[in-house]
Amino acid sequence: MAAVSSYQFGRFELNLRSYELKRDGQPLRLEKIPMDLLIFLVEHHGELITRDQIIDKLWGKQVFLDTEQGINTAIRKVRQVLQDEPEKPQFLETVVGKGYRFVGDVTASGGRPFLPRFEIARSRTARLWLFWIISGVLVIGAILWIVWLRIGRVTKPATANSFHSIAVLPFENLTGNPNQEYFVDGMTDELITSLARVSLVRVASRTSSMHYKGVQKTLLQIAHELSVDTIVEGTVSRSQDRVRVTVQLIDARNDRHLWAQDYDRQVGDLVLLQNQIAREVAKAIGAQLTPGERGQPSQEHRVAPAAYEAYLKGRYYWNRWNEDGLKKGVEYFNRALEQDPGYAEAWAGLSDAYDLLGDFGISRPQEVLPKAKEAAQRALALDEGLSEAHVSLGGELLHLEWSWLAAEKELQRAIALDPNNAMAHQWYGYYLISMGRFESAIQEMKQARDLDPLSPNKSGSLGWALYLAGRYDQAVQPYHEMAEMDSNNSKPHYYLALIYERKRAYEEAVAEWAKVLRLEGREALATQVEQEPLTTRLTKVKKLFFHSDLTESRSRLRQGYVSQYDMAADCAELGDLDRALKLLEAAFEEHDAELIYLKVDEEFDSVRSDPRFQALLHRMNFPL
Repeated sequence: MAAVSSYQFGRFELNLRSYELKRDGQPLRLEKIPMDLLIFLVEHHGELITRDQIIDKLWGKQVFLDTEQGINTAIRKVRQVLQDEPEKPQFLETVVGKGYRFVGDVTASGGRPFLPRFEIARSRTARLWLFWIISGVLVIGAILWIVWLRIGRVTKPATANSFHSIAVLPFENLTGNPNQEYFVDGMTDELITSLARVSLVRVASRTSSMHYKGVQKTLLQIAHELSVDTIVEGTVSRSQDRVRVTVQLIDARNDRHLWAQDYDRQVGDLVLLQNQIAREVAKAIGAQLTPGERGQPSQEHRVAPAAYEAYLKGRYYWNRWNEDGLKKGVEYFNRALEQDPGYAEAWAGLSDAYDLLGDFGISRPQEVLPKAKEAAQRALALDEGLSEAHVSLGGELLHLEWSWLAAEKELQRAIALDPNNAMAHQWYGYYLISMGRFESAIQEMKQARDLDPLSPNKSGSLGWALYLAGRYDQAVQPYHEMAEMDSNNSKPHYYLALIYERKRAYEEAVAEWAKVLRLEGREALATQVEQEPLTTRLTKVKKLFFHSDLTESRSRLRQGYVSQYDMAADCAELGDLDRALKLLEAAFEEHDAELIYLKVDEEFDSVRSDPRFQALLHRMNFPL
């Protein structure tokens, strides 16, 4: 009798050969454990399967696992993919206090009605086959037992050294309220931050992890893309001021459950819970936690529930990295501090929001950078071990005071406290670029990108370091990656245009200039660029672009702040050197964030020998 290759039930087909579940011919995503559970139940159609049987089948008896949570999660995922209601089951029936039974009509491949095993066993032939199968299994089992006795004593299970990296996937919102997404995302974000303080394990950054929110990919695919070997999944539900969090840790290499746990806490206890979960996850993979490595606060602080809610909203909006998000971030961080002035993380968040408002040219740097510095100092006064606050303070020492050595010290301290802080490596890379220490800068930018591989910002930073180092061939790839991840951003195409020009690949340079113009809504100018004669195309294109860019910048300057540094670069490219130097003076007065690159930026090579330019470098305290 041919072996069964697939089963059909309702609109579903369960293919054992391809290990795939389909509905109406369309493949469905189901992780290994829930898939194995579904196969197990379908194969035992009509039988009561106890929870102990499920544990033995799916995990064995030697795995450290919260069995209640492990089974509940797998059952829930099976029901979700089958669109089955527990109260009115079409497929999966719960036998309260006993286990589960797969119900409904099941047909095996070839159209034969599928009979439960207890019915097949009634036939004499089936019993004979069953005898030989059991005999074979016993013989093989005896052989394996002998082998295990001989080698088992020297074979060790996976230890901490087996796991070197981890990613926290976006927690699932079980609150039933889409307006609670900020809360659930915040829980994910805070757990990533807590885990990242474990120096012995590489933790994928938030930007890359959140990329998988709502994405239907297997854990193996995600682990491969993030280059991690373990994954944390979780769910969050809440009822008024109580929150229930379920967390499970999975070995992504074989989809094996390593650990799982349920937590039920008051909202005000969630900050402490994040640290507890991080410690328990790290323990499950064998990582050693020490206060010095984690940078944990000397005394844990119970946060007021209203302050925690406001803080999570602040981070939710801050992570958008746009004008509206950053301004709302400032609003909510301030609300959190009104409720709890001793909340160090909220001070750090406020500093980050003010800092990016200045760095992105949304607000006048001279107006917001002093506020960012003050907030970072308040955060560190409450918790010196907060890596994020050291990054913020280091940024202000760079942009506001040009205190180069002090800035380097703060950024190095941030990395020492949290080697997984991608932004700390990135900002230290910016510092190294400003000092002309390109090889070290490139290494820091690579580290930042490895920690946050799906962040366009991190790829662009690596491209920037390679570009200024004169490594044009290598700079092309990061900017292409940035363009692929952020298709509406003109910045990677702008730098690709400059790189191709340096490489004398003029056709490619012109094509990138045209992409920049189209992405910025200047279609007519892009068409004009492409129609220029080949012999004069690049020169004409650059004049058209920089004249247009400068005109637009001056127009926007009347409405609000525009980077004087960028306008100075445009003037330098157009040969208007006096105007370029005057704009650099204005940028100096505003403490424009990009001024830190003045010493190494090639766009100012035409004015570099001018005494006024050299005097400006001296006033910025650049080391000789």
